[in-house]
Amino acid sequence: MKSVALISAAAIWPSFAGAVTPTSRHLAPSMSNAILDKDGKNLNVAAFKGMPVLINFWATWCPPCVAELPGLNRAADKLSGLLEILLISVDRGGSKKALPFLQSKGINRTHLAFDAKGALSREMGVRGLPTSFLLDADQRYCWTFLGPREWADAEIIAELQLLLEG
Repeated sequence: MKSVALISAAAIWPSFAGAVTPTSRHLAPSMSNAILDKDGKNLNVAAFKGMPVLINFWATWCPPCVAELPGLNRAADKLSGLLEILLISVDRGGSKKALPFLQSKGINRTHLAFDAKGALSREMGVRGLPTSFLLDADQRYCWTFLGPREWADAEIIAELQLLLEG
């Protein structure tokens, strides 16, 4: 009989344990595809222009995504006035699947959107979950974060502030 070892998210994604430098600043990907807001209305990322925005692509079936949601919720409070946080679910069931899930977890401090057909995530080059993009206020440049992070951790909050100031 083969033995199976359980590996924690921190072992698979070291960035989950603490701050790891994101990719260097680069031109933001195209973001023209509309997503849906929690009311089922079309929403474009351009609606957030003028304020930096942290976009997080996630799904209810992704354990590392689910693990980082509470930290993103807390980070939204800590970073209020500095940036907006937009959670984009890629669940096939859209808001009908993800919204009750988020409500059951008490995630209520972030902006919510749904990309059930995956059009925006494909356009932005998302290859795995969770993937996050930190866009500057003009949405011209961004930093990409692959894998989960402890978003409300003091080191990561400081890192985000430094990236946006630089």
